[in-house]
Order: sequence, then C-alpha cells, then structure tokens
Amino acid sequence: MSTVARASGEAAGEEATDAADMAVGEKRPGGASDGPGALSARRAVGLVARREINSRMRTKSFVLSTLGLLLSLGVYALIILASDDGPAKVGVGREVAALRPVLAQLAEGQGEFEFVAVEGDGGGDRVERLLRDGDLSAVVGRVDGRTTLAVEHEADENLLAVVRAATAEERTTAELERAGVDPVEFRQRVASATVTVDALDPSQNSAAQQFALIIAATGLLYFFFIFYGIMLAQGVVEEKTSRVVELLLSTIRPWQLLAGKLVGVAVVGLTQLVLLGGAVVALAQGTGALTLPSTAAGSLVTLVVWFLLGFFLFAALLAAAAARVSRQEDLQGVVQPVMMLISTPFMLGVVLLSKDVRDPVIEWLSLVPLFSPILMPARMLLGLAPLWQIALSLVLAVAALAGMTRVAGRMYANSVLRSGSRVPLTEALRTR
Repeated sequence: MSTVARASGEAAGEEATDAADMAVGEKRPGGASDGPGALSARRAVGLVARREINSRMRTKSFVLSTLGLLLSLGVYALIILASDDGPAKVGVGREVAALRPVLAQLAEGQGEFEFVAVEGDGGGDRVERLLRDGDLSAVVGRVDGRTTLAVEHEADENLLAVVRAATAEERTTAELERAGVDPVEFRQRVASATVTVDALDPSQNSAAQQFALIIAATGLLYFFFIFYGIMLAQGVVEEKTSRVVELLLSTIRPWQLLAGKLVGVAVVGLTQLVLLGGAVVALAQGTGALTLPSTAAGSLVTLVVWFLLGFFLFAALLAAAAARVSRQEDLQGVVQPVMMLISTPFMLGVVLLSKDVRDPVIEWLSLVPLFSPILMPARMLLGLAPLWQIALSLVLAVAALAGMTRVAGRMYANSVLRSGSRVPLTEALRTR
C-alpha cells in the first residue's frame, strides 16, 4: 500500500499542471469557455487517459517497481540454474553391486539419481567421509545380510522408495529360483497383465503443473487488481484534496473524467502485466522449472482480456467509493467492501481449484461476473473451460461491467465535488 501511495504522490504534483493545461487549452479565442461538454467525449476521455499514463509511467515508483520485479525474476532464474547440479550421486557398495542395474532401471526417467560403484560394504570411515564432503548424497550397502542406506542427515523419499523396490526385486528373484521357477519367464507373464487407462477427459498437465498455473493465473490478476485499483482510488482522493478535480470538471463531465482515469491506469497496469508475464514465460522456458502449455501465447492474451474486464469492473467501484471521502485516512473504510469483492473470488478459487479443478461449483462460479475475471482464466489455462462457457462468461462480464459503470459513474458524479465529511451512500447513489 505504501508503494501505491508513493506512486500516487509523485504523480500528484504533475497532475495539477496537466489539469490546468487541459482547461486553458480548451478555451475558445477571446477567453470564453464552453464549460463541461465543450469537448467531444472521445477527446475528453483521451486527454484524461494520456494525462494518467504520462504522469504515472514517469514516476520513479513505476520504473523502480517494474525493474525490481524483473530483477527478482532474474535472480530467481539464476538461483534455479545455479542449484541445478544434475542428478544426485548415490554410491553402491561392493556387497550389493548386483543391485546397481536394478536401481538404475527403477530410477530411470526421474533424472534425480546416478548410481556409482564404491569400495566397501556401504559403511566405514571412507563412506562417512564421502557423505560429509558432499561427494555422494547416499550410499547403498549391506550389513549382516540387511540392505542399508547411509546418508548424512535424512534419506530422500524417492531414493528410499527406489532402494526398497530394488531390494524387494532381489528377494523375489531369489525366492523364485529357490522354488524352481524361472524368474525371467515369471516376470514376462506378470508384465503381460497390464491395465489400459481410458480417460474420458485426460489432463494435459501434472498436479504440480496445474497448481502452478492456478497460482500464476489467479495470483497475478489478483495482485494487479488490488495494486492498480488502490492506486486509482488514492489518485481520486488526492485530486479532491488538491482541488484539481474542480479545474478538470470545468472543462469535461464527471463520467468522462472517470472513464479517462480508468483507461489511463489500465494501460499503465497492462504494460507492467505484459512485461512481467513475458518474463515469467521466458523464465519457465529458459530454466525448465515449469512446462507451459502449448498455447502459452494464447494464455497471455487470455490474461490481458480478463485483466481489462476485471480491472474496469472493480476499479470503477473503487474510484466511485473513493470519491465519497476527502482524506486518505478515510479511504480504507469506503473501499473495504469492494476489496472483499476482489479477495473472495481469489481465496475461494485457490481453495477449490487446489482440491478439485473439475469441481462443478468452480464451473458455475466462473460464469458469475464478480468471480469470472479470476476463475475463468485459470480454467482456460488448465484447458477445462468449453467454448460456450468462455463466451457466456464474457457476455455476462461485459453486461455486468456496463451496469456497474453506470452505478459507479453516478456515485462519482454525486460525490467528487463534495468536500468535508464522507458522502452518505444513499446520497451518492441518488438519481438526479
């Protein structure tokens, strides 16, 4: 919140000058002004939007926050690359040398372990030195007929599972030979009894990848809705405090001012979102930390569309609520209900999507306008949203946006020129 306040504060000094230039620049020759409505709606909204873009993108906070986020991703990528030392080396003692091919076969495909031969039986001072020096992460041996796994601190669960499976394989072979059964023929017969999985709707991603996509989609949108929504709300209060809004409304209408501010801040937020989203895609592909779906480019476009819809929907309400107060100290109280409308879909979505991405509750909630800007992008990234649901959610979101904008515009127009105490909600909503 403090970062948002600094960004708004740095922009406030330039807004008064820009507002004055806007008002003076639109006066007719002779000094007469046509007053509000003299400008065309498109020109008025465009002037306000350009003012927001220029004033906010030139602030140190915007530049430093963008560079900071990109630098953090770069550092994270370096850490991943530096920590990737290849598969962990696991020593196999002389007494269990026959297990080495079995261990390698069972661990094949995981890419986590490399089994190397070591002298000795898996114990002793030499093995202890190899473990403490970090030359080996574990050593498989045999003491008194029992298979052992020597480690420095604690055993890796995956490695432990591989060693147990290899030991069980060895014991099974010995028992079959003792019973006079050919182990090779026995395993061939067992292997022929397979089960074919016939999934009606197969998942394209693993559970871990699904969770990463859920957090990436919902978390990124939630962060930008909150960050830039609050930035817009604080800007509205600052304009009232500095009386810049009175100068602006001498030339344009309240709804034009609100629309211009929404468009301008949306462009600023979208710029940072695209930069950050592109960096995340590059990081995932460069480090291999996450396997992105084949439609990664389309996913970014999806995030952009839902960001614009969600931002206009929530930010219009935040700006209208902020217009009811004249001091930053009173802002938290009026925007809290709107913040709940943003936070609830995010929290509910993460919980439900983490439990079952195909939960029917998620399916229907993603069609509800207040939930769809956060839930539908996640379902689309996971490949779970059919085309008719995507189209329906977009239509409903646009309809809700039109209705919400009318309500927000009325609240903004009824409140933005009133100073002093908080404007009651009933008066802010009153139709004139």
